[in-house]
Amino acid sequence: MIDPEYCVALAEYNRWQNESLLIVSEKLKPGELEEDKKLFFGSMAKTWNHIVMMDLSWLDRFHSRPIQKLDFQEMQFSNLTELKKLRTELDSTISEWVKTITSEWLTQDLKFYSYMYKKEITLPIWLLITHFFNHQTHHRSQISTALLQSGLDYGVTDIPWNPFYPKSR
Repeated sequence: MIDPEYCVALAEYNRWQNESLLIVSEKLKPGELEEDKKLFFGSMAKTWNHIVMMDLSWLDRFHSRPIQKLDFQEMQFSNLTELKKLRTELDSTISEWVKTITSEWLTQDLKFYSYMYKKEITLPIWLLITHFFNHQTHHRSQISTALLQSGLDYGVTDIPWNPFYPKSR
């Protein structure tokens, strides 16, 4: 079982890693963000879009709202500047939201409709939160690989070196 502190730590970790990737992405050649790199979603831009769309969908579910954006292929940004702004705002929203999570809420189940599996699913919230953060990490690894193939190393990814996480007690 996870606890609220885990949620805060992972939100800050994701913020750090998203910022790191986007800073390095500024060094890409024009058009390279949109170029097909043979990733699961083709380009780095489409992979970022997938991460954004799924974050938005899960946030809607966690807040008991209907999913606002159902066209999961629709691009939410048209360039790196827009992506950075969108990702920064989304990461801030996530970081503020996780501070409101309680241990009691994490023990509950969440019933939701899966558009992928075309059915209702009920799973523990703590498990879905774990997936929410793991999903970003999974797809960021694809982006970091594409950056490395472009000759760009974006550095440390280890959680203990996260500058956003509160220092040792």
